[in-house]
Order: sequence, then C-alpha cells, then structure tokens
Amino acid sequence: MIRVRASQIFTPSVEDAVSAKKELDAGAEFLQLVEKFSTCPSKKSGGDLGWMNEDSALSLLGDTVSLKDKGKVIGPIHSQYGYHILLIADVQLEEAEAVFSSGTSMQDLNARFPDAHSLLFKTFHIGLPVAGYPPGETVGSVCSAHGKPVETVLAALNSEFANRNVSTISPQDLQARIESGDKNLIVLDIREQWERDIARMEGATSIARENSEAVLGSLGKDREVVLVDWKGDRFPSFQKWLKQRGFSNVKGLEGGIDAWAASVDTSLARYDIDEDDGYRYEDIIEEHDGHTH
Repeated sequence: MIRVRASQIFTPSVEDAVSAKKELDAGAEFLQLVEKFSTCPSKKSGGDLGWMNEDSALSLLGDTVSLKDKGKVIGPIHSQYGYHILLIADVQLEEAEAVFSSGTSMQDLNARFPDAHSLLFKTFHIGLPVAGYPPGETVGSVCSAHGKPVETVLAALNSEFANRNVSTISPQDLQARIESGDKNLIVLDIREQWERDIARMEGATSIARENSEAVLGSLGKDREVVLVDWKGDRFPSFQKWLKQRGFSNVKGLEGGIDAWAASVDTSLARYDIDEDDGYRYEDIIEEHDGHTH
C-alpha cells in the first residue's frame, strides 16, 4: 500500500482554472499559482491537502497512483463546486505496524491472530500441521521450511492483522450510548447521499465533500466518534485516516447501517450494493473533501 500527499489549486472560475494550467505548463511554480488563483482554505498552507491512503487517492484523482507519479499535475478537474488542479506532492510506501516478526512463535501467532493460518494457506500454500505447531516453531522457521520469503509473509500477516484489528461498537451498545445523551459522542454517517436517502440514521451527522472540513474542524480530537457505513467493511480506512488527523477515539458500527436496520431501527429500509459494477464509495477520506471550496 502507498500513501499520497496532494496539493490543489481550487477556483470556481473556469477562466482562472485555464489560466492557472497555462501558467503551470509554461513553467510557473505551483505554490505561486495557489497564491494567485486558489480560493480554497488550503491556500493558507500552500494548497496542501495532507496525506491520504491509496483508496482515497484513487477516489480523489480518478486513477491509480504509483511511486513514480510524485510531482505529477492532474487537472483541471471539474466538480460540482468548481475546478481543481492537483499536484501529487509526495508518494510513500505505507507499511503496517510490525506486530509480528520472524521470531514470533507460531503458537503466539495463532493466539493473537487465529485466522493467520487461513491467510498462510490461501496466499502462500503453507498448511497447518495436523498436530499443530510445536513449541519453538517460529514464523521465520516455517517460512524457511516452505521456501517462502519471510519479509513477504510478514508483510501480509501484519497488513491483514492491522486491517482486522479495528475498534468497533455493536448496534445495541451504540443505541444505549445515544439514549444516554452522552455529549461526547458523535455519529458520522460516511455513506453516499443516495444511501442516506434510502436509510437515514436518526441523529447521525452526514459527512460529505461539501461539509467535511466544517464537521471535522468543529470536533475536539478527544470526541468519541462512531462511523457508520453500509455493512461495516468500509470504515477501517476512514478510521485510520481520522487517527492520522489526531482523533484518538474512533470506532466503527459493527455491521454498519444494515445491522442497525436489522436489530435496532427496523423501520429503516435495507439495501444492497453490487460492487462488481464498479461501485465506489464517495469517501470523505479524501482530505480533499474538506478543502473543496
């Protein structure tokens, strides 16, 4: 996985967008043109939108990004708010926290990450011995015995563990928290507008491109934030992004709005998403979202 840092020139004027692009093509400095043309609040920081993960960058830029794209200028891109010219300021490899190492015993791996053996078998064809792993057997020794590169195996284990090791709250517990009137709690609905139109969660704050900076800017970093998506499989990357922005208490609703509709507010409609049709969440994880106008 990679992470991307982007900057932008934003203007509601097509004439200014064209002029800015022409000056860029003629060799003008991006920072100078931010100052000259941009009307985005990010202008105060040279147009910097901060770091975003790979999924967010794809949604923002409309294309995949690689390490070689550092310095690339994209746009003007027309949105409902105006025109964006984006600079890929930096691209870095993003490594998961190294929870497991080559010296981690297989017994400890199993205790902390029971699904590790499924991953090892499906990805690396490393099967689990019938009698289990004996004491002293490590990730490194197993990789050596199967002729697998330990660095690659560890990267997969640590990445998958990080993706699954997220903080959640059950629908019932969230309902109790809401009913208690806890002022430190805020529920953020990160779904797309059409989803909210089908199943609107009472009391949740919708966060979208046009209001993300205002919403996040109004929150103390110690607020308890609960994220609501469709089925609980989309929030982890947004949770990680919020933590990178300094929010220390972020959870996801287990099962998303679908579980909420099934067990708490049964008056809500439930819906399906065919992700094979190229469906992509309009994630606010794009740090661009908060700086669009």
